[in-house]
Amino acid sequence: MDITISFRHIETDENIRQYVEEKMTRLQKYVETPLDVHVVLSLERKYRHRIDVMFTLNGVVFNAHEVMDDMHAAVDKILDKLERRLTKFRDKTKKYREGKTKHALSPQASEESSIIVTKTIDAKPMDPEEAVMQLQASGDSFIIFREGERDNVCVVYKRKDGKYGLIETLGKRP
Repeated sequence: MDITISFRHIETDENIRQYVEEKMTRLQKYVETPLDVHVVLSLERKYRHRIDVMFTLNGVVFNAHEVMDDMHAAVDKILDKLERRLTKFRDKTKKYREGKTKHALSPQASEESSIIVTKTIDAKPMDPEEAVMQLQASGDSFIIFREGERDNVCVVYKRKDGKYGLIETLGKRP
């Protein structure tokens, strides 16, 4: 974690510098990546102590400032503010990731449940012309049969143009 502390209109004080560094290192426990924190301590109108903190996390810029009469109190207050923001950001990204994985898994679940009815049929031996005649008589869109000569499993189906198509599988090889 890299902490840059700047002083404006105030003299550099090592006690405050150490206090700010100690407090800002607590922010690291909320994120996995190392943070590069910029802290500006300033004095306005000789009695208002202002602290500005800025850092970037995964492309999101976090800015916060606090004005109080005491610099230590301002540091504590801004730390509480940043901790709340980081927990909220972490929870939001966690919720987004969980939703994304559930969304990615849901199409697979719907594909598994797309089989509604399972039927076992006996592929009767016949020739393709006889299968076309049975298909016309039944009114179905396809018929499965076993070709008598080669013992292949075949499918005859009705095409959109009204004609019939034939699908043949490779039969038993001698």
